[in-house]
Amino acid sequence: MKLKQIVLTIIFTFTGLILAPHMHTEAAQIGIGTEKKIVQNPLEMKRESVRLEKKRAAKRAAEKVARHERQLKEQQARAEREAKQKQQQLEKEQQQAIEKKTKKAEVKPVAQDNEQAGGRQETFETTAYTNDAALNGSYDGKVLTASGYDVTHTIHFEGRRIVAVDPRVIPLGTKVHVDGFGDAIALDTGGVIHGKIMDLMMETEQEAINWGRRSVKVTIYD
Repeated sequence: MKLKQIVLTIIFTFTGLILAPHMHTEAAQIGIGTEKKIVQNPLEMKRESVRLEKKRAAKRAAEKVARHERQLKEQQARAEREAKQKQQQLEKEQQQAIEKKTKKAEVKPVAQDNEQAGGRQETFETTAYTNDAALNGSYDGKVLTASGYDVTHTIHFEGRRIVAVDPRVIPLGTKVHVDGFGDAIALDTGGVIHGKIMDLMMETEQEAINWGRRSVKVTIYD
């Protein structure tokens, strides 16, 4: 019986010696495998993080480019609007300059003719008025002078300004030159225009107010 136990003990011992290295190797391999898994996961996570960061950076770059393009378009549109406004203003100023030159051209030849024709000078008390229908009355919607001339939209007659006179002193249709006012023609009368009083037609009420009442020299071309 003892011999049998000894034999079994020897067999178990040898079996243990034989299996022990294999078990140790398997355990080591399991440990290595586990270590590999632990090492690989952080690397994969890092790669994923880098990939996501690149994707976000590309998105930010695309948004920056789009924002820059919008700013450029807005600047271009603003520049075009400003250029258009400047062009319109320039055209307006040019048109005003042309109209101003045209008015001067209409008046200048008359003044030269008056200077050549001569005439008699007298001193008149002058006042001023406008072609405002509310102040002068109208006929069928038109503002007419005593001579029947329509001054609804003008204060000139053949390049001359218009004045109101006493027709017993200066006949209607007479050409005159009023110092500080210019060349004019007598085409109107007034209820308070008596003797050597002359009423000058102005373009605006403010001009009439600025003129006020003045005693000036008037050259009369009979």
